Amino acid sequence: MTFLERYTKEETWWGKVLIMEIFHLTMSQKDNTWTVGKTAEQFQCSIGLVSENLRLAHASHNSLPIIINCDTREQALKMLVKEVRSAKITDFSGPPKRQM
Repeated sequence: MTFLERYTKEETWWGKVLIMEIFHLTMSQKDNTWTVGKTAEQFQCSIGLVSENLRLAHASHNSLPIIINCDTREQALKMLVKEVRSAKITDFSGPPKRQM
């Protein structure tokens, strides 16, 4: 079964997100020139969908694991946007501060 076939059969939004993430990360490890656009081509969807799915997957692993409990992908995206808006400027990685 291919990733596309498994993705198509999956009934949950978060299952689709994780399948796409696994495929993208696997291909990125095999080919350092792999892009979000190539993943979109393989899944026959838009670059925007792949990008959102990768952001949702990242959030589910790191800052917002409860995101998978959302009933719909749309709710999860709203939660993700709300989390980003409520983050402090110091929550984002930036250049390291100089030690004196």
